[in-house]
Amino acid sequence: MFTPKCLAGEHALENVKEDFQSARRVEQYRVGKAALYFPEGLRWNYLPLDAVTEVRESFRVISGGHCVPIREKRPEIDLVTAAGVYHVSLEKEDSMQAILEMLKK
Repeated sequence: MFTPKCLAGEHALENVKEDFQSARRVEQYRVGKAALYFPEGLRWNYLPLDAVTEVRESFRVISGGHCVPIREKRPEIDLVTAAGVYHVSLEKEDSMQAILEMLKK
């Protein structure tokens, strides 16, 4: 099995494979007990939860259409770390609440 790549090098997990296998899937992401996993093609990257210093609820606006412009507000979570901010873009408000609940544990 592959090994997911750590996005915060100094916080790499020793048991990342076991955490990934037990992680719960929420939309395209996976949330484990120790990390949040981001898909990247056929591989996965992860952000250890102990590297996250702040969690912010946010949103992004998607616009489309030419004749009749359409704007749609979609949920997003911003995870602030020492290395920068990572955005978790979601489709449903329920998914955002599920991830936030798992991050609180």
